This record gives sequence, C-alpha cells and structure tokens, in this order.
Amino acid sequence: MGLERFEALAEELARRQAQLPERLSAAREAAEALRQRAAAAVAAFVTRARALGAEHLGDVVVSEVEPDEKHVDCLQFSVERGRHVLLCVAIAGESGGKIRLVGPFRRGKTEGPCADQPLRGPEVEAALDQGLLDLLRGASEA
Repeated sequence: MGLERFEALAEELARRQAQLPERLSAAREAAEALRQRAAAAVAAFVTRARALGAEHLGDVVVSEVEPDEKHVDCLQFSVERGRHVLLCVAIAGESGGKIRLVGPFRRGKTEGPCADQPLRGPEVEAALDQGLLDLLRGASEA
C-alpha cells in the first residue's frame, strides 16, 4: 500500500492549520494554570474532609490536561467524583482563545450547563471555583 496519500493529507492539514500549534501552546498554559488551581482546591477539600473523619468524601480526581475529546483545536481536563464531572475546555481560538466550563453534570446525561470565560483572570478563576463547589456538593450528597 502506498503511504503517499497519507503523507499528502498530513501536509495539507498541517498547512491549513499552520497557526494552531502556537495557539494550542497558549491555551495549554492557561489550562495548566487552571488545572493547578482545581487540584489545590480539591486537595484542600479532601484533606479537610479526612481530618473530620469523612473519608467517603475523598474520592475526587483531577485529570491531566490532554487533547479534547471532540475538537482538535482544544485541550481539556476534568474533575470527577463518581459519575459527576466538571470539564474545563481550553479553546485555542484565533482571537486569543477562551475557556469553556461544562457542568457539573452526570456522566451519561446531557452535558451542561456551558459557560465561556476568558483564558485567564479573576472571572475564569471564580467560575472554576464555583463549578468545583457545585460538583463537590452535588456529588457528595446522600
């Protein structure tokens, strides 16, 4: 089988999306900073819950930043507790990009709500904090 067609397709797509690697790099920096914020918040929650004897509240996972499941121009990380999920999607847009927070929602159900925020700043940090609080509260109720 000739591989030339696949190489030609890679060249075509790379040429068409020549600016995307640079935009993805900027989106990755923003997503990594938000992921660190989420991980610190989850660690504070889990540490305090365990200190209070509430071990059952501690099973919360913050994923690594990785390619988005749906779009080639996005990166994502998730915060999960059981079936409850909060997605943070960094969109490498041509106009500087943005963060889309999705959820919290239950896996297997309709994703949402969605809210777009700037890549950096107090607005996106506050929205992430509120999403984390909503996820932790909703996923921890009996």
